[in-house]
Amino acid sequence: MRGRALLLLLLAFPGGSHGQGTPIPTPVALFYSRSITVPLNGPLLHDKAVDAWNWTFGKEPGARVLRSIREEGVLEGTARVNFRSQRLWLRDESMGPIQYRVTLQVKAGECKVNVNELIHTGNRTTARGGVHLGLLTQGDRPLKDSPGTSMTGLQRTYAEAKEVAEARIHALLQAFEARLRASAEP
Repeated sequence: MRGRALLLLLLAFPGGSHGQGTPIPTPVALFYSRSITVPLNGPLLHDKAVDAWNWTFGKEPGARVLRSIREEGVLEGTARVNFRSQRLWLRDESMGPIQYRVTLQVKAGECKVNVNELIHTGNRTTARGGVHLGLLTQGDRPLKDSPGTSMTGLQRTYAEAKEVAEARIHALLQAFEARLRASAEP
């Protein structure tokens, strides 16, 4: 009976609490999306989207296609942005890739591009070990603290990593759209 009451209590308050009844905020991962309308049928648009992938995301470091199914209008792949801080503090420890996932969903007349799962991995070969920022979120600090680093410095490095990733991904999305539209013109 006691276990049942506890279960009901947990179901009634699924978010949990922190301190004085304040709900714990759920971090929201960075996510970039673009919808491109092109007057082509699904399979032909998928072929054009694959070509645009090859000329944009496909040329990025570590780029690879995980799956491409023409009949379903799906292409999934990964790539990375190489990050190196401009600031001297934590430059070597935080230097490393920001891996991300790209998903293309194609149907007649529309191609949706989603970029998500941006995960930073620091340089493991330094004397202190790497400073891994982990999953990049909309928050102003990493999800996990890094031992031996100040929060202010870590937040600045985190903000810089997000800026670098955002600038590169926006440039790639713009180039992808331009390439897709240009290849679809008669």
